Amino acid sequence: MKLSDASSEDWFAAPEPSPSPAPVETQPKPSRAPKRVENQPRALTVLLRALTEDRLPHGILFYGDDFDSVTRAAHALAAEILQTDDAEKHADFFALRPSGKARFIRVDPMRAFIRNLYLSPNQGLRKVGIVYEADRMMDPAANAFLKTLEEPPADTTLFLLTTRPHDFLPTIHSRCFHFRIPAEGEAQDAPEWADWKRDLTGWLESLDAVAQGHQKADPAATVLPVYALSGRLAGLTEILAETRWEETKSRLPDGMDEEEQEALEEGVRKGVRSHLLLGLEQALRDFAVKGRAPNADRAQRLTDTVRELERARGLLEINVGEAAALEHVLLTALRAWTRAGER
Repeated sequence: MKLSDASSEDWFAAPEPSPSPAPVETQPKPSRAPKRVENQPRALTVLLRALTEDRLPHGILFYGDDFDSVTRAAHALAAEILQTDDAEKHADFFALRPSGKARFIRVDPMRAFIRNLYLSPNQGLRKVGIVYEADRMMDPAANAFLKTLEEPPADTTLFLLTTRPHDFLPTIHSRCFHFRIPAEGEAQDAPEWADWKRDLTGWLESLDAVAQGHQKADPAATVLPVYALSGRLAGLTEILAETRWEETKSRLPDGMDEEEQEALEEGVRKGVRSHLLLGLEQALRDFAVKGRAPNADRAQRLTDTVRELERARGLLEINVGEAAALEHVLLTALRAWTRAGER
């Protein structure tokens, strides 16, 4: 199905839906009214309604920029399917995560995961299986999972969770309903993060003042903040990732092996970094429109900077140094906001 915010949701909202390539199972109605979580994503509202109406699909792909938000939405829906307050501790909840230093999902763990899905429920009427960071599936694992989507086990809902929804086999795409989960509005609460954003905005304002001739150029004040800001953001990522990992470890299910924990820790770190980079992008957008009428030149400057930020995200996925990638983004911002052009 098409990756869009409304396609899957509109399918569920329609009174007489058109045929869909993803089969929909008839499922038992929940015995309790679904809980509504604070700031609940629209996708979750739609799927909870589908659950109460026996129209929940067997294959669901949740994607978004913030993996924590994606995970929370999946856990909330899984809890309602399983009629429990903590889905991860339920006997009929099965999870598959990347493992090892390379953080891949390989075929043998996938086959073990699938075998569990075909067992009868232990405590209720339904089962839930979640593949975390599903874009990390290697081809043999993806093909094994595809066969399960084609012939799904009875009374089972399968979730794929990812921040990279295009990194899948097209055949897997066609057998899932896709729902985009927006990043939750709060930025990191650490005061260091607020300080960093304030200093970034101050630096950008000084660049703009120089470009407009309101302030004399000072190479040290213009260039040196690039390295200070990038180094501080890399350090902040480490601090917040360590804090988040300690919180995550306290909630880990029993039986998770060392390789899975190692991969999960790295996933937590990448999730924190992704959240901070989203905050950086928003800070750039806020600066571009702050107190000024929009014009094509400012839009182009913002576009140039955000484009390099997106490239940096890709480079970071292949383990390019964080500080170096961030320096490149900020140097691009420096060039964009000091060049001559329409003001």
